[in-house]
Amino acid sequence: MNATPATRHVPVARRGLLNIADAAGVQVRCEQGSVWLTLDNDPRDIVLEAGDAFHTDEHGLMLVYGLENSTVSVREPRRGLGQALRAMTRLSLQPA
Repeated sequence: MNATPATRHVPVARRGLLNIADAAGVQVRCEQGSVWLTLDNDPRDIVLEAGDAFHTDEHGLMLVYGLENSTVSVREPRRGLGQALRAMTRLSLQPA
């Protein structure tokens, strides 16, 4: 187990989606733009603008949706970087 925090900067396109399969211990910081976060079984809507951050210890799916072209940093302190990166996937949403 790697105890050192691992941070990755991830571009999230406008209307793009970042899927974090297990959000426990994850911190998402909006570096540029704005994003909307939602957590599985959590009624809150969380909007981050540049400079804002959100952290959760809850296990479950976290979705990060680009309200505009954005960059987020994802810090995962509890798992090794490789494991954390495998837990994240990016999807591109097409207009309806």
